[in-house]
Amino acid sequence: MNTPTAMQPSRQTMLDKAALAFKDGQYKEALSLTGKLLMQGKVSVPLLDLHAQAAVKLGELEAALASITKSIQMAGATLERALFYGDVLLRLKRWQAAASVFEKIITEHENSVPAWLGLGHCFYSTEDVNRAVAAYRRVLAIEPEHEDAAAKLAECFLFMGHANRAAAVLTRPCTAHPNSARLAYFHGEALRQCSCEEKALEVLEPVRDDEVWGEKVERCMIMACLSLEKFDQAIALTEKNLAKKPDDVGLLGFKARLLVTEGKTESALELYEQVMEAQPDNYSVWSGYVKLRDKPLSEKQLARLQAHRQLLENKQQKRHLGNLYFALYWHYSLCGDTEKEMEALRLANDTMAELSPFDSEKHAEAVQTLRECYDRAALKTLKSPNPDFQGVFILCPPRSGSTLLEQALARHPLCWSGGEKPFAAEAWRAVAGNFGITANENLEKHQQADAAFVTEFAKAYLTSAREAGWQDGQWMVHKGIDNYKFAGLLKSAFPNAAFIELHRNPEDVAFGCYRQNFNSQPFSFTYDGCAMELAIFQNTMRWWQAQMPESIRKVRYEDLVEDFEGQIRGILKWLDLDWDQACLDFSRKSRVSTASVTQVRKGVTKQGVGRSQKYGDLLKPLREALARHGVKSEV
Repeated sequence: MNTPTAMQPSRQTMLDKAALAFKDGQYKEALSLTGKLLMQGKVSVPLLDLHAQAAVKLGELEAALASITKSIQMAGATLERALFYGDVLLRLKRWQAAASVFEKIITEHENSVPAWLGLGHCFYSTEDVNRAVAAYRRVLAIEPEHEDAAAKLAECFLFMGHANRAAAVLTRPCTAHPNSARLAYFHGEALRQCSCEEKALEVLEPVRDDEVWGEKVERCMIMACLSLEKFDQAIALTEKNLAKKPDDVGLLGFKARLLVTEGKTESALELYEQVMEAQPDNYSVWSGYVKLRDKPLSEKQLARLQAHRQLLENKQQKRHLGNLYFALYWHYSLCGDTEKEMEALRLANDTMAELSPFDSEKHAEAVQTLRECYDRAALKTLKSPNPDFQGVFILCPPRSGSTLLEQALARHPLCWSGGEKPFAAEAWRAVAGNFGITANENLEKHQQADAAFVTEFAKAYLTSAREAGWQDGQWMVHKGIDNYKFAGLLKSAFPNAAFIELHRNPEDVAFGCYRQNFNSQPFSFTYDGCAMELAIFQNTMRWWQAQMPESIRKVRYEDLVEDFEGQIRGILKWLDLDWDQACLDFSRKSRVSTASVTQVRKGVTKQGVGRSQKYGDLLKPLREALARHGVKSEV
């Protein structure tokens, strides 16, 4: 019969063997040995700690939680055990319990990086993004090059629609971790959302083959190529990834978008329907699918959509939920049920506004400060030596008809389509070293700009344009939706540039913005935001008319669709260009990837004129917002 003293070395030997197995990465062996010892009833704190650690490595989280809980009960919560306990709760998605653990640790160890990081993860997982930002910022205040905190903080900013901040916060960590595909992915995504798609592709290209992040990287590259209208490259990347994952909904969605740019709407609809048939529980395709349709959903389809809506409401997955509400809006719009249509649209925008809050008043102040840096006197002082550049910049807010006008002018044999390519954003980054021409943090750079700065901006702008295909001697037609906010900078850089001030009925424009899911334009999620954006446009254009009236031609969208040929002839004459019949043949040949793609395919139509009138009093809050912000119906 063995004595207790003879048995003790045997248990210790098994524990030592388990510890060695864990150290060597043999977690299954470590878990088996510690489990046997626990079953024998001979419990010790080192045994419980080791069992918990091995269990976590193998994903046995409940077992890990039981062991670490008992260890703490027996020996107390050291910092290491408390952090481990919080991490297990975090992995188990018990967010509140985990947050409580990390908060308690922080009260005793205020500079504990793992505790702040864990707390940030808890907040982010419950979409408490503002508190997550504060936690991740605290980590970076302690360790400025912390890879995980930088990536998560950037992810928070992207979630909130603050791509400029995401790009800025990644600058130092990306330098410190040049081989981190994770940081490169978020940096590339931030750049893409900052309209610096070319730079995004540069950042993403070196890590596209990464085993963990490569797939996400290439998806980001596809979206960048779509924005840059590099359709052939987007198609190649999409087909490459579909060869690996032929049923991937996201990739099939990209393929559908590419089909739409080629005018193959029916093929795109068929593709969406194939996905919905193969994956009836997938909710990510609805928004794109319903928006393409010309008739309402069937009863069966609507029932499925409503079931997805209920599921997402229960799960509080707001971004996906917002997309579904927009899909419902398009369905009820096709039904002609204006009350249900507007209720779905309200829910969609309220959901997205909660995720992407936007301070329109602050933005209006920034735009005013920016434009006043380029008064008539400054335009003469800052003038760069680029008198031969022939540019036509369309100045207007979104949903004003700029794509229709730009595509028609670009069909002229002496013109080239700049679309919404981010030449200005890339040039600003090149000379200012950061992002966001209209961002508050860049106002000082505008105030300090001199002729040398503007000259470098112009050079960088033309370099980007040439790389995109523009050639010297061609008129460039560009319709960037923020062009009007920094038109003075463009005028300084290109003294002979021409500007088309495009107006449309403000109520139609505001409603046009409100009815689109404009992730990149968070002002569009509220009536006040839409009204304020139009007020900014009208006020800013009055300023530019006073500073450079000889360079601006006013065009009304309603006049354009009423007498399309006459208006285009007038603009071409103003530009000293001869008439060309090709300008009337844009809808069949155009490949665009913006929200206007379906309208461009339809050609010139009066369908959008006065669209908002049919809603009557349902749009009374929008009309009140326009009046409140002083938006004029006729300019």
